[in-house]
This record gives sequence, C-alpha cells and structure tokens, in this order.
Amino acid sequence: MSHMERRAYRLYRALWSSLDLLYPPCCGGCGRAGSRWCVDCQATASLIRPPYCRVCGQLLDQPGVCRICLTNRPAFSALRSWAVHAGPVRNALIKLKYQRDMSLGDLLARQLIQILDKTDWQVDLVIPVPLGVARLRERGYNQASLIARPLALGSGIPYSSRVLMRTRETRSQVGLSIEERRENVHAAFVAQWTEVVGQSILVVDDVATSGATLDACAEAILTAGGKTVFGLTVSRAARRGLEADF
Repeated sequence: MSHMERRAYRLYRALWSSLDLLYPPCCGGCGRAGSRWCVDCQATASLIRPPYCRVCGQLLDQPGVCRICLTNRPAFSALRSWAVHAGPVRNALIKLKYQRDMSLGDLLARQLIQILDKTDWQVDLVIPVPLGVARLRERGYNQASLIARPLALGSGIPYSSRVLMRTRETRSQVGLSIEERRENVHAAFVAQWTEVVGQSILVVDDVATSGATLDACAEAILTAGGKTVFGLTVSRAARRGLEADF
C-alpha cells in the first residue's frame, strides 16, 4: 500500500471514529448501545478456522479438499470467509442488507482485510458480487459494495463496481439445493473483458452457502480473459464433517 493509500484509509477510519463519538452506535449483532460490535458478540461469533477445504473454505474435520470440490471444482482458485452464518454475525448481515448500515460495512471489511493479509493472493482488482437491476432498484444499494469498497481502500487495491454485471434476474438462493443453486446462477453474469483481461480479481460478497454464486462470477471473469479469481465473504453456512482428500 502506498503512502497516499495508507493516508486515505487512516482518514476513512478517523471519519468513522468521529461519527461514533458524535452518534454513539449500537452493536450490529445484539443491538446493545456503545459500540458497533461488542465484546460479547465477538466472543460468540464462530470464526472460520482450519481445518477447512483448501479450495472453497468449507469447514472440514481434517485438512484437504472437500468431496464437492473434488468432484466439481469451482472456477475460482480459493474462497475464504470470516465466520459461520449464525448468531450475531447473521444479525449484523441482515442489518447491513436491509438497513444500509454503512458503519457495519466498514466493520466487517476490517475482518476481511485481516484474512486477506494472511493469504499469498496477488490481487489486482476488488469487485462486489452485483445485484440484478430490479433488486438494486428496489433496495437502492448493493450490500456487497458496502463491504468491498472499504476492503479495497484498506488493502490499497483498486476497486470497481462496474466490471461484473448480471445478465438476468435470478431467484433467491434460500432453500435451494446445491444443484438448484448452480442452475439458478448459471450464465447469470458477464464481465467486461477490457477491465479483467490478464488480471487477478477478488470478488466480495456478504454470505457464501454453496459457493455457486461466486463460482458463476468466476466463470464470467475467466471467460472474459481474467487470470485468476479469489473470493472473500463475511460469513458462510457451515457443513462440518465433509470428507476430505489430501
């Protein structure tokens, strides 16, 4: 990160600190007044720690690659997540998604910056998973952008929300099987080749369940000439106990 980039992020963090003093926040996980993320919610959050699948980051009982990635390897090179989608983390993401709480976007981005710093990924561009036109018009914002933008600023990596677009509206993934999720988002994205050709792209989203959405995003980026695709999400649905191979 350059000196100017570090300075920009310090100013960004100082702005949020000042706002917290002027308008005391409430915890995104439990609603308790005094902080955006209280010590109790931090202690309660179930963080994603090894062992997990080397590809999709799903929790495993032993290190290796999960059977799902072995039989149907995704287009992305690796996906990592901060915490299990439950309890206070789930509450915070619901608040971010439906109440446009930008302060939570900053808070959650900081968790992902720490994860990114521990990887050996070489990333040229950070982008959010895009919403469909109808959903974006209805909601007025993309919650993934609220995480991806401060993550890029804090990491000193260029950011763009115009590189990847949805070609059609898709159903909600909630309640769908893995195969139904893949079919639902198949060929649902297109990437601008002028922006991704030869580039290593980091795709950011709020939640990963099967990884189907990030897989479809990665396929679109690689088809447009992207070099490598990585994924980062705040949370993921955990299915511990999957078989692994070494």
